[in-house]
Amino acid sequence: MNAPSGSTLESVGSYLQLSAWEWRDSLRYVSVRGRRRAAQTGFPTLHWLSGNGFCGGVYWPMLSRLDPRLGLITHDLAGHGESDRARQFDGVSRTVHRIRSALRERAPSAPLVAIGHSFGAALSLRLVAQMPAAFSALILLDPIILPHRYWLGSKLAAALHRNPMAKAARRRREAWPDAAAARDGLEGRGIYKGWTDEALDAFIAHATCEDGDRRRLCCDPELEAQIFENPLYLWSDIPRLQVPTLFLYGEQSYFFMAPSARRAARLQPRLQAQALPGGHCFMQEDPDTSAGSIDDWLTHIGLIPSR
Repeated sequence: MNAPSGSTLESVGSYLQLSAWEWRDSLRYVSVRGRRRAAQTGFPTLHWLSGNGFCGGVYWPMLSRLDPRLGLITHDLAGHGESDRARQFDGVSRTVHRIRSALRERAPSAPLVAIGHSFGAALSLRLVAQMPAAFSALILLDPIILPHRYWLGSKLAAALHRNPMAKAARRRREAWPDAAAARDGLEGRGIYKGWTDEALDAFIAHATCEDGDRRRLCCDPELEAQIFENPLYLWSDIPRLQVPTLFLYGEQSYFFMAPSARRAARLQPRLQAQALPGGHCFMQEDPDTSAGSIDDWLTHIGLIPSR
């Protein structure tokens, strides 16, 4: 096993130095949580939503490399990261409603930029389409926007209990004897292939947790599977976007990602698509390039003032 370096451990721990926040959904008796830092005067705040099974701290290697003058709000979905544990998915509508309600209470007066990865990017797109006045820009990192026929196929497969992503999630190992064993078991495998040591350490630190005498995933595999079975249909949302939008995707990501990016750019003239080296988690493979691309684009559209 590659032991975490001192600088890596310092980076992982620095995420927890951000201010903690919490919002309780009184209807479902579940609390969602995250971390935040204030923006410097004249700079926007990023509202971050993570991919299925992940959480804000997992992406700290990239988020920490963004312009430090930017504000940040990470929002861990129910059943993920620091939020309350859950085994059942409440559905897309309730999830979006929960995000909107929490955001209304905690949104800063500075410009707000929605940003997310994978499922979190899809949720961010839906959020901006529903709340056009609340956001100044949208950044999508490998969003799950399935072509129409594949979306239908995914729904049908879920109804027949044959969705391959959901089946894989339900087979996922959930616990290990300790954090070191968890890291050993995940390093270089599946979705974690190509991740930097810092990114993998961030996953172990923030997406797994102590459970008695073992280390387990914070996100229950059953919850992850149910989310895979409920992909968002976003093609009607894309033309409704009223803010500049950046669509970053991995050159070696899922087969549908590049075609979806091109189609989205045709549907929405405010949307710019750009490929970066790497797979679905390209930001975990090369956090410097990902952060640089985001900073450059925010500067280009005028949300980061030129030095």
